[in-house]
Amino acid sequence: MAINIKPDISLGVKPPATMSLPEMLNLARGSQAYQRESEVFPELVEQSRIATRTAKIGELSAGENLSKTRADKVFSVAGGFINDPRIASGDRNKTVEAMLEIQKKAISSGVPEAQVVAILSPITATAAHNPAALPQMLANVIQAQIGPSGQQSLQTPQIVTSGGQSGIFRAGPATVTTLPMPGNAPAPAGVTPADMTAPIQPRPAAAPAAGAAPTSMVQPDVGRLPLIYDVRKAGVPYSSLPQEETDRTAGSQYRNGLVQRQSELTTARRNLQEVVKTAQKLQEESVLPETGPVGAVKRKFADIVGDPTYKQLSKDLANVQISNIKAVGGSLDTVGGQQLIRMASGDETFPPDVLLSIARRADADITNLDMMATGMQRHTQKFGDANAKRFQQMWSSNADSRIFEIMNIARDVKDVKKREELTNKLLGGMDDNQRKDLFRQYNNLIKLTNTGDL
Repeated sequence: MAINIKPDISLGVKPPATMSLPEMLNLARGSQAYQRESEVFPELVEQSRIATRTAKIGELSAGENLSKTRADKVFSVAGGFINDPRIASGDRNKTVEAMLEIQKKAISSGVPEAQVVAILSPITATAAHNPAALPQMLANVIQAQIGPSGQQSLQTPQIVTSGGQSGIFRAGPATVTTLPMPGNAPAPAGVTPADMTAPIQPRPAAAPAAGAAPTSMVQPDVGRLPLIYDVRKAGVPYSSLPQEETDRTAGSQYRNGLVQRQSELTTARRNLQEVVKTAQKLQEESVLPETGPVGAVKRKFADIVGDPTYKQLSKDLANVQISNIKAVGGSLDTVGGQQLIRMASGDETFPPDVLLSIARRADADITNLDMMATGMQRHTQKFGDANAKRFQQMWSSNADSRIFEIMNIARDVKDVKKREELTNKLLGGMDDNQRKDLFRQYNNLIKLTNTGDL
């Protein structure tokens, strides 16, 4: 069979294009450039990573600088109160009132409320739980934050003119003291020069001013406080705020102390019930006929307080109170604390009626600790240990020992008339508004216990 091939097919096929010299040179240069880029590329990647890290560090540094600036502003406001009489009063109502005023002024200066609460939280907790230590702690914290020069400006008196008279001024509210400069002010009417040079007799510390109204025991209402720190979630990166890790550690220790004490409360309450039972029996036995000689009464009391069983009751009661104080981070370096130490060692005893009163207050402390530990656990589950001081502040602003004593009376006293009598005795001297405040505090404590929040 013949194969027919068109002779013009080969003429239509183009041969492969040849590469000119310039094209060959361009290809060589491209190959060399590609090789250089492959060698330099890791360095470019690393430079990009370094630039990214530098930018992040810059952002963090800017945030830290902003936080430092805000902290300085808050401590500057607090420094203005370092000589405020309320700070040095040792009275919890007054110290908490002063700290709330500091917080308001710091917030009005432009610092966010949550950061103000976080920065001042250690000082505020001291004001609520150990007011006697507040002046020294405030001075130490401010000195550490604003430095020696800033601290010196707060502490150095300046002579100013107030009301036409020279006086010493220290930064802080109501801190102008008139200087005794000759010729500055006329002598008060009816006062002789001899009277002016006579030494001033100080008023006894325990004697209140005549006609002074009794101070209310109701704590200032702080309401529902904002979170000190945002709730941190596992696996989500975050930048810690100043003191956040310190507050988290302190909150964890405080919570663990409460929970540990809560596990011991059943035994402690049983010991208290034994103290009350025995003290009531001794009190009944110590009652002698009114016709009996006074000496016999004294000897009977001496027999009671010298009894080994009675001494052991005093020791047990003191140890319960000491454990309660330690559970909330309290100090025994006070007059009451030293008295408890003497009771625990058997060096000091009290009559049965006094012992009963102490036992009831200790039982109220146990109820307080039990509820507080439960509430703290629930607060921590929601907001973390770093926000523990928030719960402490809300709890301390509502906790009143009379509330827990009344709760114990309702639990232990079955007779309705007796229960009302004991309750009214605790509430004696309170007007309707004060009773309403106490009832509000009771409701807040129940809510804090059940939910961990207000």
